[in-house]
Amino acid sequence: MLRVGVLGCGAIGAWHARIVAERADAELAAVCDLKEEAALSAAFGAAVHTEPERFFAEAGLDAVIIATPEDAHVANAQAAAAAGCHMLVEKPVAIDAAGVDAIVAAAEASGLILMAGHVERFETGSAQLVDAVRQGVCGRLAGICARRQFAPGEAARFTGRSTTLRVLGVHDFDLVRWVHPAPVESVYADGVEGAIFERTGLHDHVFTTIRFADGVVASVESAWTLPRAYAEWPSPGGWSPAGNNRLDVFGADGFVSNDMGLRGQQLVAFDDAYGFRAAGIRHQPVVHGRVTGALAAEVEHFLACIRQEAKPIVGGPDARRAIALTDAAERSLATGRPVKPIAVV
Repeated sequence: MLRVGVLGCGAIGAWHARIVAERADAELAAVCDLKEEAALSAAFGAAVHTEPERFFAEAGLDAVIIATPEDAHVANAQAAAAAGCHMLVEKPVAIDAAGVDAIVAAAEASGLILMAGHVERFETGSAQLVDAVRQGVCGRLAGICARRQFAPGEAARFTGRSTTLRVLGVHDFDLVRWVHPAPVESVYADGVEGAIFERTGLHDHVFTTIRFADGVVASVESAWTLPRAYAEWPSPGGWSPAGNNRLDVFGADGFVSNDMGLRGQQLVAFDDAYGFRAAGIRHQPVVHGRVTGALAAEVEHFLACIRQEAKPIVGGPDARRAIALTDAAERSLATGRPVKPIAVV
C-alpha cells in the first residue's frame, strides 16, 4: 500500500484526493492546504495539515501529488524530494523553465520519480490522434490547430495568481509538441484585453502561432469567451460544464481531428428552465460513485511507475517543452513581436 499525500486541495487537488481515496492499492494518508476548510473537504478520512513542513515531516509519505498554485511548485517539490517522496506535479509544473529544471534536479538527486500532470496525455481521443499521426495518416504535416475555450466564471479563481496561457494554453502547447516534437523556430501571441481582463487580469482570448523549423505551423487558441449560460446551471446536479475544445492535424495526405467540445459530448440536456447544456465528461466523470476518466488514469500511471520503477510517459522534459512555449508566448504578448523560445531537447 503506497502512502500518498495531496498538497493543495483546490479544484484539481480535491479530485486527486478523491481518486487516491477510492483506490484499493493506495492509501490517502494525508492532505494539506493553507486553508483548513479546503483540506478538510478533501480529506476523505486522511490526516489534515495546513503547514507543508509538518505535512512532509509527519505523514510518512511514499508519494505526493502537488496541486498548489504553480509559483509554489519549486519549493513544494524540493520539500517533497527532501522527504523522499515521488512526485506528480500538476501543470504548469513551474512558472518558467528554470523552475522546471530545479524540480527535475531535486527529483533526480534523490532518485525519485517525477511525473508532470498533463492530463490530456491520458485522454483516449488525444492519445489515439497522436497514434494516427505517428502511423502516417496525415502524411507530411502542414498545420496543427488547437482550441481550448471556456466560460469566464472559472477565470476569476486565477485572479492575481496565473495567466490565460499558463491555465489553458499549456495544455495545448504540450499537445502540439507531442504531435510534432520538432524544433520550434518562433512563437507569436496576440491577446484580447476585454471585459474578462478588466475583472481578472487574464486575457479574454489569446491566439498563439508556433512556427517549427521544418515549416509546420501550429495555431493555439486559449480563451474564456464562451457565454456564461454555456457553463453555469444548477441542474442536473453532478454535471460539469463542457468546453469548446478541439485539436486538428492536417498534412499532405489527410487529417486527424479530435472534437473535445460540444459536438463531441455524449451527454446533453434540454428543458424549459435552463435550455440546452452539455456535460463535460472528459477528465473526471463520476460513474457509479467513483471517479473515472483521464485524471484517474493519470494517477494510476503514476502509482504504477513507482511500483515498477518505470519512467512516466510524461515527465520533466515534456513539462519543460510546454513551459518553453508558454514562456515564449507570454513574452510575445508583452512585446508584440515574435519570440524564439529557449532551447529545449
